[in-house]
Amino acid sequence: MRHVEGTPRHQSSLLPPQIEDYVPADHPVRVIDAFVDSLDMAGLGFDKAQTAVTGRRPYHPGDLLKLYIYAYLNQTSSTRRLEKECHRNLEVIWLLKQLAPDFKTIANFRKDNGRAIKNACRHFILFCRQAGLVSGHLVAIDGSKFKAAASKDQAITRKQLEKQLSKLDLKIDGYLARLAATEQECEADLDSGKVAEALAYLQSHRAQLQDELTSMMESGKTQHCRTEPDAKLMRSGREGMVVGYNAQNAVDAQHQLIVHHELTQASTDNHQLEPITKATQEVLGDQLQTVVADAGYSNGAQVSEVLASGIEVAVPANRSVNNQGEGQYFQKSDFRYLPQEDAYQCPAGKLLRHKTVSSRDRLHLYARSGCGDCPLQPKCTKADRRWVTRHFDEEAMNTAQNAATPERMVRRMATVEPTFATLKRLLNQGRFTCWGFESASSEYSLGVLSYNLMRAINVLGVKRLLAGLS
Repeated sequence: MRHVEGTPRHQSSLLPPQIEDYVPADHPVRVIDAFVDSLDMAGLGFDKAQTAVTGRRPYHPGDLLKLYIYAYLNQTSSTRRLEKECHRNLEVIWLLKQLAPDFKTIANFRKDNGRAIKNACRHFILFCRQAGLVSGHLVAIDGSKFKAAASKDQAITRKQLEKQLSKLDLKIDGYLARLAATEQECEADLDSGKVAEALAYLQSHRAQLQDELTSMMESGKTQHCRTEPDAKLMRSGREGMVVGYNAQNAVDAQHQLIVHHELTQASTDNHQLEPITKATQEVLGDQLQTVVADAGYSNGAQVSEVLASGIEVAVPANRSVNNQGEGQYFQKSDFRYLPQEDAYQCPAGKLLRHKTVSSRDRLHLYARSGCGDCPLQPKCTKADRRWVTRHFDEEAMNTAQNAATPERMVRRMATVEPTFATLKRLLNQGRFTCWGFESASSEYSLGVLSYNLMRAINVLGVKRLLAGLS
């Protein structure tokens, strides 16, 4: 019988004599090495980039950054596993020049250098901009929920605490009643010592819950995660409620590179359009022409600010529809606004004058009396007065609505949503391994940097990237 046989274990010269020969010339790991070597680690703010004259010598932050980029490209986030890879993985041995930091050193680097890692992400995007990989003609913005390291069972809302306190009160009242019955010798066989012990435990537990509820009320919070206070309970599409963070990506449509990213604690996206666009403009400058986002980013004030900066905005307006008796009543679109008179003209030709302002909802309200005498009243309203609202930023929202064509919305989905799918694959299936907001932000930045490097390698190839970085 003939089979494929392995190499005898006693055979010598199993590896090349030089570490340089461990990886081929066109291997992606060489791009990681060249990119990190091109960075000004001290200028970007990396800890221990400048060393003291005395004391133990630290590892260079560039070496640890190389290790992390390689790790996330290969879907490895465990620091203990990375420690092992430094001893047995030939690519890592080549990349780190046989350095083998322990897992605690590796973990501390990720925890302590979040802002510097984000600066490295921006530096790479600036390189991609010079290389012609980023156009800025259309940038798609979207958000996605990433789970925190904490368990969902550790999250609790104010209503849940109040219910738990009510149940504890009932149990405590029951135990107190049994103790009173024991003292009156109604239950002679009852072990009063055990009842008192259980009562003491319930009262102690109630005091802890009451302190937690009081703290939440004083801080104005409606929810709290006991093991990771930075994380929030958020709604996440098919997964329902998750404990985590809201990641924001601004992705250039030319090659799907993430131009800017941000990890936030906001449960919704309706206050993210202006800050994400502003940060993206700082990176791309005058190259940024159009931003497109879904209806979750519909915010009149922020749309107006972005338009005022000279950037086209394509965002569908997130508005309610009068669906009472669908097809029976006139919609707002059936009323024509007359800017010179600051009034709306109804289908019957009558004018609805400005009546009042709702500062809370940022709305102007228009109405007219005498609708009961109108022949079109059955198609308009059941009352004697029809109201129409106009947002403070109505014109800006209409401009963004008209720019959000079906073609652009399809392109938005094809541009930004695949980035989250890839990042969740790189980042432990969408769950952070680090605890706390700052550490999770650092981990997310490492994932984005690894993603962008992978995209650039796929577009340009290893040799062209190395030539550009040298």
